[in-house]
Amino acid sequence: MADLLALGVSVLELTPPEHRRLETAERFAAGVAGPESNTTIAASRLGADAAWVSKLPGNPLGRRVAGALRRHGVETAVSWAETGRQGLAFTERAGDPRGGMTLHDRNAPVASMQPADLPATATERASMVLTSGATATLSETLTETTRTVFEECAAGETTTVCSLSRPRVVESGSVCEALSPLLAATDVLLTTEAGAAAFVDRATPTETAHALAAGHGFETVVLVRADLGAVVWHDNRVDDHDVPATDAVDDRGAFDALCGGFLARRIAGESPDRALAAGVACGALARTVAGPVPTVDPAAVERCADSMDGSTVE
Repeated sequence: MADLLALGVSVLELTPPEHRRLETAERFAAGVAGPESNTTIAASRLGADAAWVSKLPGNPLGRRVAGALRRHGVETAVSWAETGRQGLAFTERAGDPRGGMTLHDRNAPVASMQPADLPATATERASMVLTSGATATLSETLTETTRTVFEECAAGETTTVCSLSRPRVVESGSVCEALSPLLAATDVLLTTEAGAAAFVDRATPTETAHALAAGHGFETVVLVRADLGAVVWHDNRVDDHDVPATDAVDDRGAFDALCGGFLARRIAGESPDRALAAGVACGALARTVAGPVPTVDPAAVERCADSMDGSTVE
């Protein structure tokens, strides 16, 4: 099994062209999107050995999802369900003042995924296991499954990673409460400012990263600012990288791309500071591509990372 193993949910995302409204669109672009699948694609494109584990309906739409990941070099380990329908998301893209929105339709079979659905010994052979707050709170079953997997990893030598970005994950206290057991078994937290605000209230990203690490015992915290620059806390040191000037066309895959770039470089043995530079570069490059899938190029990531300014705060 791969160095980076992700347990996740992916949907078929349908988007009207040219910023049109859902209610008037006659055509839709179809793509596969999900926090873990996007992250593993970015990591794979940067050279990491990445795999994605999920439960999908055994029909053409489910196979479309699995095939999309394999085309980007991600190994898939799917538990195929005889019943159920592929999850869909309808996304409307627009700038201010209208703003974009996403409507989710139907829970997919992955909501019923249990530890028995995972490949035997998969987590034991992975360097890192990743899930997201969005996946962990999709259902009570998934909350229990992700917690169980992380606790088993914590008992061994596998690094556990949780990403927290989707707004619906942090809107209610009950969801934050549901995430607490998972975070207690998490080594690396990758979060947006909005995600972090659900757990701590500090004035600056540096203070927030310190507070998260101290409050939950994380080994590493990556905090992504609203402008998609980021800080990384590790061993009581905080490194900061600003986002480079970007002619953005689509922000949807940026956070996941940043996560994938950071994890790929950490797997390769790079320092948290250099890994963060690669992650921020990945996020910036992903914004220049339409759609949620971060089709980043390793050479472009290196050039972008080398051009960025960074700073250290002890």
